[in-house]
Amino acid sequence: VCSLILISRVSKRVSDPIEYLTEETNRITEFRFDGDVSENSSIDEIRHIGSAVLKLKKAMRAFKKYVPESLVKELIFTGDEAKLGGRSEELTVMFSDIKDFSKISESLSAVFIMLHLSDYLNELTCIILDCRGTVDKYIGDAVMAFWGAPVKNRDHAFCACKAALLCSRRLVKLNEKWKSEGKPELFTRIGVHTGDIVVGNMGSSERMNYTVIGDNVNIASRLEGVNKEYGTEILISEETWSRVKDSFICRPVDVVHVKGRVKPVKIYELMDFIEDGYDEKLYNMIARFSEAFELQHAGKLQEALAVLDEIRKE
Repeated sequence: VCSLILISRVSKRVSDPIEYLTEETNRITEFRFDGDVSENSSIDEIRHIGSAVLKLKKAMRAFKKYVPESLVKELIFTGDEAKLGGRSEELTVMFSDIKDFSKISESLSAVFIMLHLSDYLNELTCIILDCRGTVDKYIGDAVMAFWGAPVKNRDHAFCACKAALLCSRRLVKLNEKWKSEGKPELFTRIGVHTGDIVVGNMGSSERMNYTVIGDNVNIASRLEGVNKEYGTEILISEETWSRVKDSFICRPVDVVHVKGRVKPVKIYELMDFIEDGYDEKLYNMIARFSEAFELQHAGKLQEALAVLDEIRKE
């Protein structure tokens, strides 16, 4: 009887920490890295396993800041290895860039600019991730993101436009805060485009980057730059507009020849959500502006000017 009691107690001292470490390992495979591993077993081997699990959890916490979390989850759940190659998918790409950032950074220290820019990038990144986007890369003060991969998302165009508007609204509040703190205000320009894009692992067998390439990626980048010509903040292509026109207020801006593409691109300014409490006066004004836009492109200039003059008077 005494032997059975002793064996039971000893086995429990072994099984309980092993069960705890098994649960922690399962949490890691589920991408749940919160908390630390605290297993103070008197058995050396179990302590060593606990230490190894803790190091793994900390490493994965750091790792997911460099690689899209959804991509790593997919690799874990499917059991596939990362390998070079891509596939063509319909995705939506967004580029953002800070207006006159070079001028802003000229008179400030590199350390200050780095910290200030990090605050800005952190806010935009959180919004993009909340809107189910994948942050591809940071190019100086620019952000490149896309929607629809690695996790499928039928509403990729809507999510991208939602993120663009929320970034713009968030920046208004941030600029108020920064201005009160004596920090320079940052104004961003955004370009959004939808189309067939090659997405996958690019690079070498030793170092890969999960990214997107193709003509349609370049168009999103060009649209971001075109904002400068029209004094706009968010420009989207007709391909994106056709998928979100029932959810957002958009103003037709022009039909442009984007560098690197023969076919002209019709572009729209993304202005607001169509939802409860939206600006109905703005919505009606945009409808009339669109009418003037179509008249102009049909060659009916006087009729277009008449509509525009009415809008201007109001």
